Amino acid sequence: MQENFWAFLIFVIVMTGTPGPGNIASMALGQAVGFKRSIPFLSGVVIGGMTMDFLTAMGLAQLFMAYPQVSAVLKIGGMIYILYLAWKVLNMQADSSGKPKAFKFVEGLALHPLNPKHYAMTVSAFAQFVDPSANQTTEILIFVATFTCGAAFFHSLWCFAGESFMKMLRSPMVRHSVNISMVVLMVGATAYALYK
Repeated sequence: MQENFWAFLIFVIVMTGTPGPGNIASMALGQAVGFKRSIPFLSGVVIGGMTMDFLTAMGLAQLFMAYPQVSAVLKIGGMIYILYLAWKVLNMQADSSGKPKAFKFVEGLALHPLNPKHYAMTVSAFAQFVDPSANQTTEILIFVATFTCGAAFFHSLWCFAGESFMKMLRSPMVRHSVNISMVVLMVGATAYALYK
């Protein structure tokens, strides 16, 4: 990992920066409720991703390879959860203050454990970049810290971009069209990761 760190970092930037359920949900939420009100959800997404990265490094990848049915169940559960988030984005209801309700920390926490793209990304990265002959504690720390920093940066960036759209788009009909586009991308990216 230490010898291949720059290649690994480029991999992380590409994988955490490109559209996927986490980034698109962050952008849709930023567009609907703004960056500040999205922080609990973003925190949950980053912590959930960090937990999955650590579990992958500790042997979750081997579990999936040994028991493909576990992976299949998680993929189905993940698709159902992404559809749930998509439904929430499309049907954001205003609370008593007239503002749409933001997603909760727990909803963010569940995103990556149920995200097929996250499993594909971390399992392939671990297999490709971690050196089994090196100190495993150091390798795991670099692996988890790099993915966590990438996720925190890019989820926040996508959420901020969503908030910027909200400031530019005055028409409720245009905002709703943007939400529909985000939902289609989120569900499409998940379906692509499922059937890839």
